[in-house]
Amino acid sequence: MTTIRAGAAIAWAVLAVAAIRANPLQQSPPQFRSGSNTVEVYATVTDRTGRLVPNLTQADFEIQDSGRPQPITVFEAGIQPITIAVMLDESPSVFESSERIVSAVTAFNRSFLTGDRGLIGAFSHKVRIDPELSRNLRQSINNLGEGRPRFPSGTAMWDAIDVAAKALAGQAGRRVVLVLTDAEDNCSRQDPDEVRDRLERDGTMVYAVGVKGDGGLPSRDLRDLTRDSGGFYFELKPGDDLAATFSRVADELHRQYVIGFSVPLLDGKSHEITVKVKQAGMTVRARRAYVASKGGGAGGAADR
Repeated sequence: MTTIRAGAAIAWAVLAVAAIRANPLQQSPPQFRSGSNTVEVYATVTDRTGRLVPNLTQADFEIQDSGRPQPITVFEAGIQPITIAVMLDESPSVFESSERIVSAVTAFNRSFLTGDRGLIGAFSHKVRIDPELSRNLRQSINNLGEGRPRFPSGTAMWDAIDVAAKALAGQAGRRVVLVLTDAEDNCSRQDPDEVRDRLERDGTMVYAVGVKGDGGLPSRDLRDLTRDSGGFYFELKPGDDLAATFSRVADELHRQYVIGFSVPLLDGKSHEITVKVKQAGMTVRARRAYVASKGGGAGGAADR
């Protein structure tokens, strides 16, 4: 997995600000027709140096459903709004980093553009969340403070991701869970496989920032989850800039390509998605599967 150093993350953030000023945010997300059974895929493209590639066209992409090429019926590039749930680990081993985490969330909030909305949650052995989508995440953190357990213990990471995904359910467009955690899950009630299935059905992306705590780094399962959902895993080392990492997440989300294709068959099964760029030297990250629901649409499809 990739480790993001402070210098690289700050340089990324500086370039992002310049690019955003040169290319203002689109006023609305791509519109998918109700009942169209269109699978929406959000793709991040980077070059060999890891920089975002923002100037590709529909002709540069190829998308496959279970190995079969599909015509691209929707394509959008440029700055896109995001809807995100930020889940913060508050187990005892991160107490000393609490002010740093709040500062990073505040910096992340400053990266919000027109149309962006978010909510905040926290977890130790219990999960708390402010379910109201807002443009003021700092205020949401303050709202959460009153319910913090007096003696937090454990890490219910899978429960936290599940609660966040449910809070975003029904929202149009891109839905993202960003989780910051320092240890492996040790007290969730939710089965990880059921959480993964929910994310696949809903088409929700997961990004994670892993920080080393008393119990080591987060589990491999979390890293695999981010990859399969089209998100990314950032592993922080001592001295790395957490705020710059959060800003990079915001910039990446704003600059993903939106690709849509019609579901070939509503068979109720999970289908593998493969997204490719025809130009050499490019790496694509996108969700790896969707569920072709018989109930009237594909998992994560824009038939809402």
